[in-house]
Amino acid sequence: MTQRADAAAPTPLYAPLPPGCRALRVVALVDREVVPAWIAEALAALAADDACELVAVLRAPLPPPRPRHRAIDVFVRIDAALAGAARKATAAVALRDRLAGVPLHDVVAREDAGGLALDERAAALLRALEADLLLGFGLPPPTPAVRALARRGAWFLERDATDARRHGLRHLDALRRGDAVSRGGVVMHDGDGWRLCGGDDWSATAQLSFARNRAYQLLRVPAILVRLLRHLAAGQAPTGETVPAFTPPGVIATVLLALRLAARALRRHLPRLGRAEDWVLAARRTDAPLDPARPDAQGLRVLATPPGRFWADPSLVHHEGRDWLFVEEYPYATRRGRIAVAELDATLAPINVRTVFDEPWHLSYPLVYEWQGELWLTVESSAARTFALHRAIEFPARWAFAAELLRGRNAVDGTLHHDGTHWYLFACISESPLDVDRRVWTDLFLFVADSPLGPWRAHPANPLLSDVRRARPAGKLFAHEGRLIRPAQDCSVDYGYAVVFNEVVALDPQRYEERPLGRIEPDWLRGLRGCHTYNRGPGIEIVDGKRLVPRRHLRAATTPESP
Repeated sequence: MTQRADAAAPTPLYAPLPPGCRALRVVALVDREVVPAWIAEALAALAADDACELVAVLRAPLPPPRPRHRAIDVFVRIDAALAGAARKATAAVALRDRLAGVPLHDVVAREDAGGLALDERAAALLRALEADLLLGFGLPPPTPAVRALARRGAWFLERDATDARRHGLRHLDALRRGDAVSRGGVVMHDGDGWRLCGGDDWSATAQLSFARNRAYQLLRVPAILVRLLRHLAAGQAPTGETVPAFTPPGVIATVLLALRLAARALRRHLPRLGRAEDWVLAARRTDAPLDPARPDAQGLRVLATPPGRFWADPSLVHHEGRDWLFVEEYPYATRRGRIAVAELDATLAPINVRTVFDEPWHLSYPLVYEWQGELWLTVESSAARTFALHRAIEFPARWAFAAELLRGRNAVDGTLHHDGTHWYLFACISESPLDVDRRVWTDLFLFVADSPLGPWRAHPANPLLSDVRRARPAGKLFAHEGRLIRPAQDCSVDYGYAVVFNEVVALDPQRYEERPLGRIEPDWLRGLRGCHTYNRGPGIEIVDGKRLVPRRHLRAATTPESP
């Protein structure tokens, strides 16, 4: 089936800089050599990007800022101890180990009226480095004299950026309120005050843990910084909004927050005791498919599936007068997805079920396309860090590898679309090597080619959007009453919570624009907790849904009750 990505360079996510633009020479300033992992990864990402040249790192140790009250420190310490994999974001990393080949210099600095001042030797070093931009972590904003040592000035993140316990407390606000999404971006001082840049970034809030929610935000900072610097290199100064100084909660508010998180944990986990997640498929034959602006998913018939597994990610194909259903098939015994196909009879009952692909890694989201009189299949294989195209040898079960479309990327739910002239590939992609909980839900990327076989090039608008509420693809694009519709997932409340239909307003090799129209809520079957894929074929439309079922029923041959 798919081939694992080899040692070749990963597929570029961004288009080359416009003609006449050059890479920025960046000098980083830090207050220590051993920093939280998210900072090390941010500097490594800049060093690897073609729009930036990380010429040196200067270490300027200064006394830490005044400590906060003890209650919030105790809360953060206990919460972090329970955060599991989220601790990767703030784990200690030595810059010398992560930035091989980048010079690291110790310099003498002092704090002068709340600003960073350097001695003459350090200033001479900076002049010799001919920096375009100074990028600071864990230090006060530079004085005007220091800022003038770089052509494009300086961006300095918050003073406590290198403190694994104290940084990022502003992310407490969304957690305290119970917001479904948290606003990301980077708070930095650019000479005109503290601003939030890259704030059009919305990710799901981890409702039970500050450390986990903070990790989700911090692991996005490397990609956000890369995008901001790419815009600067292209001549676009970053815009942002002024942010007031954040005041941490007091003792009473901290205690109340801890109690609130404990109550949420009980509400979340008690219904799951003795239960497990299960998915169902529901379809209907109709000559009038749902209107994406006012979608009505009622009247669907739930399909019977083989025992000991669930089906999800349904995709429909009408071929030689017969209707075929491709799905992710998830056997409970192996806990690893594979791809299966079944024919749908006149009553929409699946018959002649066969396995198409089964690999040592998880497979999902099969989609079939027609091109040049042949059938082609894509399958998500993000665990293998590749995304490939296959050609039908003997439809529906025999396929041959045709081309690798994306390599070396954690890309999910790749979806092709042909507008008659160009081919487009939509996919959510994680740029962080420190991904926590595989939350590849937020950043939608687009690639363009003249053929589905490639070569594929990054669209200039990448990422198209960074919004967990409508980024991740949820099925093929389709036309409805003259409008092009892109189904997407709302993963804010939970993974695969709802399907959102977006109208594609502009799509060409240089532009992309869409707007949300309507959504399918998980209310078309009693007990649903989400739905995350919608596809349609001639006279049929199909959707999946998830729910909790008693674990003892997982291996039983049951037919879910229709709505």
